[in-house]
Amino acid sequence: MAKLIIYEEAAGEDTVFEDFELLANRILIGSSPDNQLVLDAPDIDPAHASLELRLDRWILQDLGAPGGTAVNGITIEGPYYLQHNDLIELGSIKLKFREIEPQVEAGAEPLEQEPAHLQAEPPLKGRVWFAKVAAGTVAVIFLILLILIIGHYWGLLNMTDLLPPWLSKMM
Repeated sequence: MAKLIIYEEAAGEDTVFEDFELLANRILIGSSPDNQLVLDAPDIDPAHASLELRLDRWILQDLGAPGGTAVNGITIEGPYYLQHNDLIELGSIKLKFREIEPQVEAGAEPLEQEPAHLQAEPPLKGRVWFAKVAAGTVAVIFLILLILIIGHYWGLLNMTDLLPPWLSKMM
């Protein structure tokens, strides 16, 4: 189970406002009363950020708020895998992410550690998925144009045959 600790730093001391347990798989954060976590501050947007549980990992996503979302002092632009004790800043509000380990029963055997290459996934950076989709689309369009040009050059098709009838009559 995980939770967010909402607090404020003042004069070198932390003032904890609330512990918010993450009980749902998707949590919307913002100033709107429709959100699961409502933060009432002037620099918090109605839909500021979201938290989503995927494959036992919590992912924080900024929803385009002008104030932005930062984790450990770095502004995030895309999905970000949270880790225990990450400091989340939504405008002027600070939240500490805590991953609470389940209590091990007495006499239970400890689980074996996973190999190092399987333990931690690197955080998702930016909008890499969008760049891959865009590059793939451009490559497919380029390939189609290349096939059409080669077919026209070899006389297998006439480019004007591909135009709508009303446009081909003008040419």
